[in-house]
Amino acid sequence: MMANVFTAEKRAVFLERLTECGNVTQAARDAGISRVTVYEWRAAHEDFAADWDNALKLGLEGLEDEARRRAFYGVEKPVYQGGQKVGVIQEFSDTLAIFLLKGGMPEKYRERVSTEISGKGGGPIEHAYAQFVSVSSEALEEVERFLSDQTDDDASE
Repeated sequence: MMANVFTAEKRAVFLERLTECGNVTQAARDAGISRVTVYEWRAAHEDFAADWDNALKLGLEGLEDEARRRAFYGVEKPVYQGGQKVGVIQEFSDTLAIFLLKGGMPEKYRERVSTEISGKGGGPIEHAYAQFVSVSSEALEEVERFLSDQTDDDASE
């Protein structure tokens, strides 16, 4: 069972682990406190909430640094032949590079998709109920009377 006492030491461990893993449940577990307790403390203490947000931001910056490293410097992948490791290759991630470009310069690298829908022959789309858009109030009253008369006729049969 997790302790509900939130000490300065547990607070520091929680924030450090939150920066490292970005997961509230895991960070609370590692600090030896319950998830509920950290959320209660977040709601009750503005300074802790600010430190929490900062820890998440630092964690995301660290994740971005790792993505950049993998995109530009790559990672070593073992090469096997006949079940034996015979060497390594440096593997880079074009996908991570694309995400970094899209995030860092969205005005230049964002997806540009435009969809235009038109009716027959490039004209406006005709809607089945379009003729009702400009119906006068007198005409609507007449329709209501007609429908009411129909309902009365159906009830009398």
